[in-house]
Amino acid sequence: MHAREHLTFALALAAALAGPPARAAGQAESSSDPHAHAHAGSGPAMFEPPEDTEQADATLPPGTIAVDLRDADDKPVPGQTVTLGILINSIAKGDSRKHLQAQTDDQGHVVFKDLEVASNIAYRVGSPFQGGSFAATPFQLEQSKAMRVVLHVYAVTHDLTKALIVSECTVAAEIREDRLQVEEVLAFYNLGRVAWQPEGVALPLPTGFTAFNTQASMTDQGVDEVSGAARLRGTFPPGRQTVEYRWQLPLSGEKDISFEAGVPPHMAAARVLMPAATDLTLTAEGFPAPDIRRDAQGQRFIVLERRMRPEDTKLTSLAVGIHGLPTPGPGRLVATLLAACGVAAGLVFTLSRRGRSHRTESQAQSALLEELGELERARRQGEVGPKTHERMRREIIDMLARTLART
Repeated sequence: MHAREHLTFALALAAALAGPPARAAGQAESSSDPHAHAHAGSGPAMFEPPEDTEQADATLPPGTIAVDLRDADDKPVPGQTVTLGILINSIAKGDSRKHLQAQTDDQGHVVFKDLEVASNIAYRVGSPFQGGSFAATPFQLEQSKAMRVVLHVYAVTHDLTKALIVSECTVAAEIREDRLQVEEVLAFYNLGRVAWQPEGVALPLPTGFTAFNTQASMTDQGVDEVSGAARLRGTFPPGRQTVEYRWQLPLSGEKDISFEAGVPPHMAAARVLMPAATDLTLTAEGFPAPDIRRDAQGQRFIVLERRMRPEDTKLTSLAVGIHGLPTPGPGRLVATLLAACGVAAGLVFTLSRRGRSHRTESQAQSALLEELGELERARRQGEVGPKTHERMRREIIDMLARTLART
């Protein structure tokens, strides 16, 4: 979906899904209120948030971080707590963390001085505004340099009907010998000027799931596994944020497997994908026929995609079926390893297009290294022959080299 098409679609969906607009404390309701919905059947206007910045500033003394805290209208926020998180990485002692706090002055300004500029120290500026959590992108102080940070904070609501939130969901599946690994990537678009902090929003996980874990992130948004569901946490300010997590299902040796994957609220679009293979089919209830697409390396993928309409029945999960799975035996191991190589490349292709290339490359590298170890184990145990081993080893190493070149 092109950016303009997505915006038009998201606004239409938000108009149908969102309830009464939220206002900052003391804000009067009027026809000029940028939160307000028009009453003549038109949808809400999208709020364009001011940009947070982290920039080197040669005019400041070395070891200095100057912070300007501003609101949704880019105006100073006085008398507000600003927290400077400090992460110190030490090979000998491991990671350690500490925090400094200060209050903004009448101009929304605060300065942290005499900070260390070592390469093993990272800094992150944040503010716990109105119960929410807002933070700038982490950075390091390079030798003899200082940083100026502009961070914006917003009014916060826990009520989804008072925030202009729409979302997308990508479900990527791969076969790993005796288990199915599924990764869910959720993208949240906050089109209003009020930050959303979810309370009790949980995405169901399928019965029998194992190995739940989340993608490491430098943001406060994420999920926790609670009572068989992935519960959303964090503050979602205006703009776009993503959340990733994965889980596994054991394979019983049958040719077919089905599961239900939880989806985020106000979902505008969903897609399900996995590497294409002979006799393998992929279905999702309510989705149109699948497409076969290729990534930059020529790997083929089965892709199911659906765009929701405002009048569609609200979805709480995706019913996914995978058919024609390989049955146990040496051939299945070969297919498993090849599929794993393909999905590593496919996830890079699919997710990096949405601004997540750095973390996706790291994810792909980890998957490839894991599969390389699995291949060597299979060779030692005689499950694959020398020619197959050499060919697959060369393919994995070539793929790993390509991902390393992009980091």
